[in-house]
Parts: sequence; structure tokens; C-alpha cells
Amino acid sequence: MLRLMLADDEQYERNYLEKIIKESYPTLLTIMCKAADGVDFIAKMEECSPHIILLDIKMPRMDGLETARLIREKFPDVQIIIISAYSDFSYTKQAMQLGIAEYLLKPYTDSDFRSIMDRVIARIREREDTLSMLTYSDSNDISKASFFFKNMDKILLWNLFYRRKSISEMSSSLELRNHKNSWLKVVLISSSALSSMGDFSQEVLKNFFYMEKATVLNSIWINQMAICLFTENKDCFTDLNSCIRRARNYLAKEHQISVTCGVSGAYLGLDSIADAYDESASFITDFSDVEIRREFLSTSENMKKLCVLEDELIYSYSDNDKETSLLKLNQIIDILESNLGYQDIAIKLNFGRSLMSIIYGVNQLPNIRIKTTETLDLINKLEQLNFNGDHLRNHLEYFSEIKVHKSIDPKERSNEE
Repeated sequence: MLRLMLADDEQYERNYLEKIIKESYPTLLTIMCKAADGVDFIAKMEECSPHIILLDIKMPRMDGLETARLIREKFPDVQIIIISAYSDFSYTKQAMQLGIAEYLLKPYTDSDFRSIMDRVIARIREREDTLSMLTYSDSNDISKASFFFKNMDKILLWNLFYRRKSISEMSSSLELRNHKNSWLKVVLISSSALSSMGDFSQEVLKNFFYMEKATVLNSIWINQMAICLFTENKDCFTDLNSCIRRARNYLAKEHQISVTCGVSGAYLGLDSIADAYDESASFITDFSDVEIRREFLSTSENMKKLCVLEDELIYSYSDNDKETSLLKLNQIIDILESNLGYQDIAIKLNFGRSLMSIIYGVNQLPNIRIKTTETLDLINKLEQLNFNGDHLRNHLEYFSEIKVHKSIDPKERSNEE
């Protein structure tokens, strides 16, 4: 979550800001500190280490602009939003000189506040995504493995949509057992803006679909994002249209490109999740213009081809057939390039996604295992490819040589003994 601090000398304003932040960004922002003046605020900066700061102009002991100046000296990357009841341009000019791009004039509406906050989050999103995509982790190997594997549920979600696996096979892996008899809906968003979005972006978009007493699981693959919502109370879905509108506006405004959405009806039980996905996809194909429909169908067909290639690679790896594995990996790159052009980071992300899907599939076969240490070697290799003239295709032979270990069946071991 992003850490936020705010300062306003009026208790009412502090409470109101806290309320709107918690309601609008429940899974994305956490308030670390609320201060009544700049002196107290500065004293707590080091401890709280915020990403975003909200500062009122008029405060006792130290006003918002002086506070912002001191913050800029020590924390140049922090995003600062100045809030003021004064429309005098001199305040705006001073704020701009401090590198503060956002200036919110009281009285403001909830919509005004969210619009500015969304822009600030978008700036942070771009930086956080870039860092996470250039390297999966900069910590030790254990943390690195945890970081990479934590997204496995997002990868496996598409197995359900495309009916590669049944609910009974997948529910424990996806930790969906508690939602077996829940109501569910699937929202599908299609946009080229999604292709280069990393983990942080997915959390931003997931936040838009937060509804009380509902669980949200979302996943991006190529240029489609599926959002699954689970709830015991069907009435929770009443606010879904506003959630979709907010996510769509966020993507469209930030990237100024088309965003297409489809949504399913409410289904009872996890067994209907593939049907819900199909309905949301048909909404796009039935109600979009010809060009959007053609592009969506082409991408969907390529995603199905990737599923087939991943399944074939599971068995070529299990047979230690390096020649076939190399051929299939090249075909995966062909498909990714046809959809993503030559966006190196996007290709890297989606290749990593396929790689983890394959490793998971191999490890589900009886008496076969890819060791964690070997998986980490693959992750390390993928990290090293920053694509500054270092194209992934030139390194596919390395990824075709995954070491698969075959264990002896316990029954066979006892017979041998």
C-alpha cells in the first residue's frame, strides 16, 4: 500500500480527508500520520516515509508552503498536494516553484479530490511499475521467490476461464475454497494501455472495484484484464457500474486511448466462472465497433494458442526434450510480438507469466519436480535481460534447458527394496 501523510489545522478537515481516502482508496492508501501544523508534520516525516503528502496552506507555527520547501530538500521524490481556501495566484506560483503540480482549492468535491489523487497515483504507478518490471526483486533469493510466486493465483485464473482446469483442481491453488458457493461476476477490460502494466498498476485498478463484503481477484494478460468479484450478498454488485466507469476513465484519461469493457451477469457458484468470463467477452464482441471487435478476437485467439503451447511445453520439459522446448518457446515469442509489437518490457512480463504457468504445470505431474533453486535461476536470468539491445529470443536456449527431476514412486521404491 502507498503511505500517506496529511496536515491541516482544522480537525474537521483532517477527519473528512481521512474519510474520503478510506472510502475511495481502501486497499491502496494507508494514512500514516495526521498533523495539525507543519512543525509536528516534519518531525514525523522520517518515521512515516510517505509516498504522498497533503498539506493545507494556512497552518500555525509553519505554513504549508514552508513545510513543502523543507520536505523537498530531504525527500525530492515525494508527491505533494497543496490544499488551500485561497485562490491567490501567488500561492500557486510558489507551489509550482517547489515542484508541486497539484493544487486543490477549497471547497472541493469528492470528485475533485479523487481526480487529483488519481493523477498523483498514476505518476507513482509509472515509477513503481518500471522498477518492478526491470527487476522482480532486489532482495535475497527467498524473498525473490516469494515475490514471483505470489502472482501465481493471477496466472492460474486464466486456466479457469479457458477451461484448462476444473474448479476442483484449482480451488485450493487459488485459495477460492471459501467462495465455492458465492455469487460471482466477471468484468473484462480490453485496452493496449494494459500491456505494460505491472503489479502496482494491477493494485491501483483492483482498488477501483473494492466493494464492502466482496472479494476481488484481478489479472492482466497481454492487453486484457479480468476482474472477478465474489460475494455472499448479491446486492453488493449494485455499485459495480460506477466501479467500471472509474477504472475505464482512469485508463482512458491517463493513456488517451480506447478502453473497452464487458461485464457478466451474476452467477451462483465457482463452477460458473468460465461461463461468466464468456459472457463478459461476448459483451465486448457484440457491442463494440468492427475494429475493436476484430482486435479483441485476434488477441483472445492468440491467448488460446499460448495455452496450447504452454501445455505442450509442460510435456516437452517433462521429457527433457530441449529441441521441442526451444521450438515452442520461439512460437510463444512469435505470438507475443504479434500482439505487443516490440515492447520489450511487455514481452518480458508475458513471457515470465508463461514460464511460471509451465513450471506450475510440470510440478503438477506425478513424480516430477522442478526444484525451487532452478526456478530461481530462471528468474535471475530474466532479471538480467533489460533489453537494451539484449533481445529475449537470443536467450531462449537457456530457458529451454529447465532441469526436471523425476522422483521414484514410493510403491516402486518399496518393490525394489
